[in-house]
Amino acid sequence: MLDLSFPWPIGPIPIAMTAWASYGIYRAVVTRDGVTGASLVSILGLVAFMAALTAQFVKPFINQTLALITAQFLGTAACFLLGRLLWSIQKTKPDLSLMRRPDANMFRAVGILLSFVFVIDGLFFLFPDAGKCEHFSGYTADKCAGREFAIGIHDLSIAVYFGVLLGVPALAGVSRGIWVLLFAGEAKNSVGS
Repeated sequence: MLDLSFPWPIGPIPIAMTAWASYGIYRAVVTRDGVTGASLVSILGLVAFMAALTAQFVKPFINQTLALITAQFLGTAACFLLGRLLWSIQKTKPDLSLMRRPDANMFRAVGILLSFVFVIDGLFFLFPDAGKCEHFSGYTADKCAGREFAIGIHDLSIAVYFGVLLGVPALAGVSRGIWVLLFAGEAKNSVGS
């Protein structure tokens, strides 16, 4: 039986953001705009909601941090797949022949993004009960209940939602940076010879 009493495990704000993300992807597909900033944000919002919904229904028997890291890696793969889909239907594709060779800034960017992922996952590991309302009383408990009403109950699904929203862009940047570091020189040499 479906229980619609408040607070929901995934609140109305993430659901509304997912509806907007679905419309953004729909618009990018129908107009054949392809990969734009709005479609990338829409992909991220849709993937975060899918990960949270899966965590809510499956209720994995692994701990919260491992579930979050798994969701981040699978979310990154899903973002690349949806981005590739949007790239394939794009009307006009930008010229990518001006790819620059990787330099020290690329190494620095990959390191910063990777450390950001470690910090986010470390915070979720160190403070798994940080947002739960059960240990508050009075005015603070009312504020916490209002947050739970709007965003959702602090459970694995909301932790995965925000963990994916914060971690997937950084992991995508790390993946793209490693790809450029490993294969940008080969692409330049194969085109030039």
